[in-house]
Formats: sequence, structure tokens, C-alpha cells
Amino acid sequence: HKRKSLRHFPQRNHSLTVSYKQNEMKNFTDIFKKIGGLSKENEKILISSIKKVSFGSKAILQKEGQISDKIYIIEKGIVRAFYHKDGKDITYAIATQNDFIGSMSSFFMQTTSNKTVETIEDCVLWEFEYNKLQALFDMNTELGKAGRLFANFGVAVMEQRFDNMMFYTAKERYEILLNNRPEVIQKVPLGMIASYLGITQETLSRIRN
Repeated sequence: HKRKSLRHFPQRNHSLTVSYKQNEMKNFTDIFKKIGGLSKENEKILISSIKKVSFGSKAILQKEGQISDKIYIIEKGIVRAFYHKDGKDITYAIATQNDFIGSMSSFFMQTTSNKTVETIEDCVLWEFEYNKLQALFDMNTELGKAGRLFANFGVAVMEQRFDNMMFYTAKERYEILLNNRPEVIQKVPLGMIASYLGITQETLSRIRN
């Protein structure tokens, strides 16, 4: 079943389309090279299998309680992932340009997600579909290796998030966010930022002052 879907990928003569997408995706391919490294040919194959999509503000990309079949890399805009606890939504991740976003564990393990993924502003994203990626990884040893490293990268991102919460003070977490991603401080509502940092909005206001 997966093999049949491969006919839709790289064998057609669509070099102009691929070249155009490669120019648009230079930042993305640079990121992927750091994660796994790909030959030029497999880079073209991977790029030809993903889709550019646009969403307005507050668009739901993934709903809690569903199995995630898509993840995204952000070309433009800001996206968050959140879950519900005690009647409140808790911001788990905030992603900006060149970040991956989605319910990563649900995507890679194909299990039900406890998170919702939502755009915070108008966004341009590159969409990865699970079945397409899995078919590519099955067909090609190098792409399969890159896929495993890609999954490991997702785990590393979650581990870094855990480390930041465990080993830094609230003020230090805010300063890391301010220094590394000032656009989040400028554009994301304070309530979401406070939730993401694991503090109350009142505490965030004191830190900012």
C-alpha cells in the first residue's frame, strides 16, 4: 500500500518545481542537514514530498484526542502547542521561523495526542504528512537513517524543554526566551508566555519590570 504512493514522488521530470522549492526551502534544508545530512538527490526527493500551506490566526492544525498525521516547519508566523489541565490551557511549546511544530510524540509513535496545535498569527508553513514520510523512509536507506535522526531530534527538543523547566529559574527562563526569540515576547499574549514559562502572569509582570 505504501509502495503505490511512491509513484507520486520524485520520478517525474519536475526539476523546475523542485528547484523553485529548494530556493524557498534553503533554511529548511540547512536545518535538516544539521539533523541528518542528505545527498543532493535525496534532498530533492524529500523536498518534493512536502507541501507549502497558509493559515490565518487561531487556526487549529491538530486537535487534542486525535492521532497526529502532520507536523510542520514554520516559514513565517508563530504557532503554539497546548494541553488542558484543570480547566485551563497550558502552553507547552511556542514555535517561530524555522522551528518544527506539531504533536511530535503522537506523530512519530502514531498514538493519540493530548495536545492541540494552533496558529497565534497568520502563518506560512511546510507540511509533512506521516504516510508520505514513512513511504520515503521505507524506500531509501539514507532517507530512513535521516528519518530516525529526525525522530531523535524531536526527542532532543522535548528534553531541552524539560531541562529548561527543571534547571533554570523563572527569570532565567524568561531571559533565555527574550535573548533567543524576542519576537515571541513582542507578539505572543503574556498569558501564553507565562504559561509556557511555567509561571503566573503576575510573576511574569514582576520579572519584566
